[in-house]
Amino acid sequence: MKKFILVNRSETSNALGVGVGFINFSVLYYWGVSWEISFAVAFVLGFLFSSVLDKFLGKEFDKHEAEKISSAVRDFEDRSKD
Repeated sequence: MKKFILVNRSETSNALGVGVGFINFSVLYYWGVSWEISFAVAFVLGFLFSSVLDKFLGKEFDKHEAEKISSAVRDFEDRSKD
């Protein structure tokens, strides 16, 4: 599951950002805040959540890719010594 999330990090973070925005909009509207203000706040919070999550997952993905490359180089060096 972690590999699927890391590979599709942009789609995952966008989907979670939309979900957070929708939940924020629903809660704010339920509490009696006008829909215009609820939408604006929910949009901003969803966008920020999506951006932060994408940046975090991007760092994890880059780390994972670097580990794979290091492992491949190590394997190549071990094989060339033989």
